[in-house]
Amino acid sequence: MSKIRKKKIKKTNILLGFICILLAVLLGFILVTSYKSEQKESRHLSEIADDQQSGIEDYEAVKEHAKELEEISSEEAEDTEDIKSKNTEDTKDTEKTDADKTEDTKDKTTAASGIVCWGDDLINGEESNTYSYMTVLQKLLTDNGYNMTVINKTLQGGGTLSMMKMAGVSDETLQGYITRHQQAANGAQLNVTETGIRDLTEEQTTRNDMDCIPVIFMGYYGGWNHDPAELADQQEQILNTFQNKDQFIVVGTRPMDGSVTSEALDQVLSQKWGEHYISLANVTAQPSSTYEAQQAMAEAILQKLQELNYISKN
Repeated sequence: MSKIRKKKIKKTNILLGFICILLAVLLGFILVTSYKSEQKESRHLSEIADDQQSGIEDYEAVKEHAKELEEISSEEAEDTEDIKSKNTEDTKDTEKTDADKTEDTKDKTTAASGIVCWGDDLINGEESNTYSYMTVLQKLLTDNGYNMTVINKTLQGGGTLSMMKMAGVSDETLQGYITRHQQAANGAQLNVTETGIRDLTEEQTTRNDMDCIPVIFMGYYGGWNHDPAELADQQEQILNTFQNKDQFIVVGTRPMDGSVTSEALDQVLSQKWGEHYISLANVTAQPSSTYEAQQAMAEAILQKLQELNYISKN
């Protein structure tokens, strides 16, 4: 074989070897690229799967949340019904309580042991047994079928300070009135009823009437510094000593010395006591110490007792 031919064969082998190397490199590149593509596709598919799983979990979470909301709404509805039911029961209980209170008030009214008259007794001696408003009132009650006893706690010729003392008002309170009277007088001479308190017997200060219905008729002989507002305050001091402070009658007449007119007295006392007040000036034109005035006052007291439903026939 010639040298020239050998050289050609050698070059061909070298070329083939080079081509093989290139093919091997190309194949390796193709394999690497394919592997990377497969890895990328695999990651993409994994992400899609994760997203789907997350979506499923979110959907389940939404369903669970909706179920919780439905349960809460149902509980709130039940609570609302419970509240409505409780309110209905409370209303019924309130109505029952109010009815019981009304019944209790009625019982207290019928439980009063009698009628007690506090204040001035303008007729004394044998005449009082026949003509005083207390005697007439007792007769009217009996004649009209009311089983009520009239108790006499009046104080003949006494001032209002002595009446409060007899009712048990404290000495400190009484001294406060006396001090104000002296200050207002500014050194002038005062009537004894404005500063003095008479000595009282044990029988007079003993209280057996605190469950009775009081009729307050006081002020004719003074003791209230010619001030209707103070007289009303003193009347209240006596009323506060009774068990039932809602049931009472106040009768007003101008003082003996004429220092205050009936109109001025009625204006203050009627405003203070409202439906509980009787103006003697509106009942009779006679002086309060007359038989006619005492009769008229007794009739007015009976009418007021009936109007206020304080008494009932047994």
